Amino acid sequence: MPSEQNIPTPVSLCIVSNQLNSLLERIVKAASGWFSEILIGYDGKAEAVPESFLSAAPNLRLVPVSWEGFSATKNKLAALAAYPWILSLDSDELPDDQLFRSIAALPFAGLPKEHIYTFRRLSYFEGKKIVHGAWGRDRVIRLYHRETTAWDNAIVHEALILHPGMKLQLLEGTLLHYTADDYATFLEKNRRYARLSAEKYFQKGKKSPVWKRIGSPLFTFIREYLFLGGFLDGAAGCRVARINMLYTRWKYAYLAEMYQERSSS
Repeated sequence: MPSEQNIPTPVSLCIVSNQLNSLLERIVKAASGWFSEILIGYDGKAEAVPESFLSAAPNLRLVPVSWEGFSATKNKLAALAAYPWILSLDSDELPDDQLFRSIAALPFAGLPKEHIYTFRRLSYFEGKKIVHGAWGRDRVIRLYHRETTAWDNAIVHEALILHPGMKLQLLEGTLLHYTADDYATFLEKNRRYARLSAEKYFQKGKKSPVWKRIGSPLFTFIREYLFLGGFLDGAAGCRVARINMLYTRWKYAYLAEMYQERSSS
């Protein structure tokens, strides 16, 4: 729980989501005592908003947004925030108590705008903590000043733009990432992301040769499961490595389809 000395922190917590589920409500309730404002950019049906969600936090603002891709939608929401320091989270990410305290301890009144903050991220898959493989080394940048940076224009796997002179700092604590409760849900999510990644590659002119469509998925699995120790997470580690392998396969398959469609049109 936050103490009297570190609330309210002059930060706007911004989350874009098309679902107002129990996990997001939990995130809102946990964050309400730490930040001066919570903005949920909601791309969904107004009649689907539950009353319990609206009363989850007194500093919650539900902002209707039109989906324009991850980066553009996040930037639009940040522009509507009351505070220039933005904590941008995905709808399945929850800071632990140490991370809440680390953010609240920052001297925002005199903090240079060029500072930007990264967090360790710990992912859960089917309720199991994943501490090895590609996810075991996860770091994400989530806290920034909106006058000095913004999300890039990537349609998927968006990132904050790091300009020369910016100071990147790792905060103590962990961002808990609840990826999916079941294999089928996460598989379908990754299939959608694979198509978006293929579109991103297509726009950049990247190719999909046969050797890459065959070799890259196999290398992904071997690297994550063996070299990065995914096997140490047991069956869950194998399933995560397999999903990431399929993601890579789908990405290059979709990319090849896009080039075929262009050549035949």
